[in-house]
Amino acid sequence: VEIKTARSDIGLPYEHHINQLQIYLNLLGKQKGVLIYVTPDRITEFFIEKKDINIKELLKETIDNIKHPRWSWECLHPDALIFTPNGFKPIKFIKEGDEIIGVDNATKKYKVAVVTKVIRRKVKPNEKCFLIEPAGLNHIVITENHPILVRFSRRGTVRDVNPYKQWGYDVQVTSKTRCHIFTEPQWLTVREVYEIVEEEKHRNISREYKVQPWMYIPYPTEVKYRASDLGLTRELLWLLGLTIADGSLKGDFSVRLTIGAHEEEVKDKVEEIALNHGISCSSRLYALPPPHGKVFFIELGVKWRKLASRFIVWGKDQETGRYASRKHFANEILYIHPDDQKKIVEGMVTGDGHVYANGGYDYTTTSPKLAYQLITMLLRQRILPSLKSSHKQYGWGEHPVFHVRWLKHKKRKPQAWFTDNGVWVRIKKIELYPYEGEVYNFEVENIENYLTLAGIVHNCRYCTFAKICPYKVVE
Repeated sequence: VEIKTARSDIGLPYEHHINQLQIYLNLLGKQKGVLIYVTPDRITEFFIEKKDINIKELLKETIDNIKHPRWSWECLHPDALIFTPNGFKPIKFIKEGDEIIGVDNATKKYKVAVVTKVIRRKVKPNEKCFLIEPAGLNHIVITENHPILVRFSRRGTVRDVNPYKQWGYDVQVTSKTRCHIFTEPQWLTVREVYEIVEEEKHRNISREYKVQPWMYIPYPTEVKYRASDLGLTRELLWLLGLTIADGSLKGDFSVRLTIGAHEEEVKDKVEEIALNHGISCSSRLYALPPPHGKVFFIELGVKWRKLASRFIVWGKDQETGRYASRKHFANEILYIHPDDQKKIVEGMVTGDGHVYANGGYDYTTTSPKLAYQLITMLLRQRILPSLKSSHKQYGWGEHPVFHVRWLKHKKRKPQAWFTDNGVWVRIKKIELYPYEGEVYNFEVENIENYLTLAGIVHNCRYCTFAKICPYKVVE
């Protein structure tokens, strides 16, 4: 007799549970076994007849990691963007040996790990795919049995906080009277999260008191430097952000900033900063061919070039000869104090950003690594950004463009819960998604998970579920 827990009756008995019982029957020489499921609705049983299995072959297949995927689960849409130390990359372009970003299973901290195996397959005829979209973030399309790192919450009142804390629950206070009460983090399949959400829809209670699922995004939180330790003042931090947005190397001795003719205030500010810090500076108005129009070329001398080049990697694209798609910050910038990073972001927005009437921001870059670094700096400031990618035709050819968007607004705060090592983001939408193409996945050394734009997902190694019904606990 093998006893299992499940969150619903859909799809019972599971193929891997039958296989496990068959192994027991073969090892023990028995002809029949019973598979018992305990679900939230009932207890049910299935009788399984013995089938001969070559245990030695199965052992070899498992130890040598030969068969992938072993079961019909755990794969992502080929265009799903993955976090890597070198920026965002579609999962279909990830190769064995590449570094990706995941989460340490014990500490829940951000961690860089190596991909050891890539899996690519077709969606099976009866296999379902789901679209998951956390609030304010990008959606992913994922197969039904792929585990994701989630926790559940329900709304409570502030007067409930102390008892729940004493019982070991995490509590996020969202206003003077309201709070969120959270279960522990755990790995659940996408289908199970969907079933929990669907069940909640039919409960006869106010929407705000229904159980909500949340996904997790880790990011580096350490502070290793202050700007003053690196020889950077607040003015120079702003200029560094403007330089990576609008700057390029000119000859062997200077950096050229290109800004619009209408941005005379920006030109004046650059000249003032250069004067204050003994940096040679010259500017001139220049008419570029349509559709660009008139621009200011600001030449900053060798002193700024040396200082800026300590913190900006000016990688040049070998095909186009341009810097835009390759330039990014040196790693030290990711670990300076968030207050210092705030000034860098201000400079970047001044250069390649746009400020909307509602207080929202949009920064555009063709560098995937710079987009990743900007998102990391915003998360360190406890701001939840989103990323949209597209392709744009330039004079030198088509190139991917990344739009990093964020909003500094109180109404966004309850959608995200920042902790010491990362941020939990409420899942706004989880729904069935019609998809029949290829899906991808990979194994990751030691941690067996990786970070997508929607949050952390597990790889193709099956993981055990911690509780029968975590959402019942918060009721």
